[in-house]
Amino acid sequence: MVLRCVLVLWLALSAMGARAADEPGPIRVAPAWSLKTPEGKVVNYPADAKGRPTVLMFWPSWCPFSRALQPYVQDIWVDYRDRGVNVWTINIKEDGDPVQTMRDRGLSFPLLLKGDAVAKEYVVTRTPWLVVMDGKQNILYTRPANPPTPIDVAKRVRETLNGLLGDRAVPMPKSYPPPYDLHLKKAEDMVDRTKPAPIAESEWEPWVATYLDAIPATETRADLEPKVQILKGRDAIALARQVWADAYGQEEVDREAPYRAFRRRDRWIVLGQGLDRKLGEGLILVVEHQTGQVVRVAKGTTVLTNGK
Repeated sequence: MVLRCVLVLWLALSAMGARAADEPGPIRVAPAWSLKTPEGKVVNYPADAKGRPTVLMFWPSWCPFSRALQPYVQDIWVDYRDRGVNVWTINIKEDGDPVQTMRDRGLSFPLLLKGDAVAKEYVVTRTPWLVVMDGKQNILYTRPANPPTPIDVAKRVRETLNGLLGDRAVPMPKSYPPPYDLHLKKAEDMVDRTKPAPIAESEWEPWVATYLDAIPATETRADLEPKVQILKGRDAIALARQVWADAYGQEEVDREAPYRAFRRRDRWIVLGQGLDRKLGEGLILVVEHQTGQVVRVAKGTTVLTNGK
């Protein structure tokens, strides 16, 4: 029943967003653009595409149709990023917080902000607007006005990319998860996919105690200045994400989500786990509770010292 409701809503929203007969048709050559990431880094197209296939998705956080498609775009990014394919989602028509929105939805593919001027260049008439380009800026696929489901869009994107990749193509999935239905649920029923499942205290407390007790009392990251008192686990996680990004790169940090923070005595320990790692197998940060002084930055058993 839920799947049927999702499909009905998808069709209804598609019809509402369909291009009127007197509107211009889709463009064939992708215009150049320059946009910033949430961290302030400038991304230039086509220079930063480096002659590789590129997927663009234009979206606002309030669009339920965009929310339905995004999980499939996330999977495309995960499957194709190591094949040299660029995936950028460009936020448009926004009056909320797209960074928090993606975090709440468990999405980590690259985000670009304030893309309304670029949307005009691409003649965006509905959302989500999704296009696939080859390495020469030719637009080979544009999401149609009335696709049957978001799964159909995902299939067409994958087929287009595989046609460009040749012998490096990614095998097509044998099945797809049902359409994402968060927009049909009440807020109190929503599951935050960025929050890890609880770990019993009997499991994490011994591991945390053993790990922290093994750190020498004199160990510290003197090259990292103390921040502020770390009062809550989310503050420790925010600091960890910042420090890890500087040490290992933002993409590596995104792969580590979801994150866990535990406090023992005067120290917080933050763990990046991804979706399939055990305690301590991902990125690690240890920080003093009172001073915010970073004690240790590590990747599993490998400790990073003074940025080296």
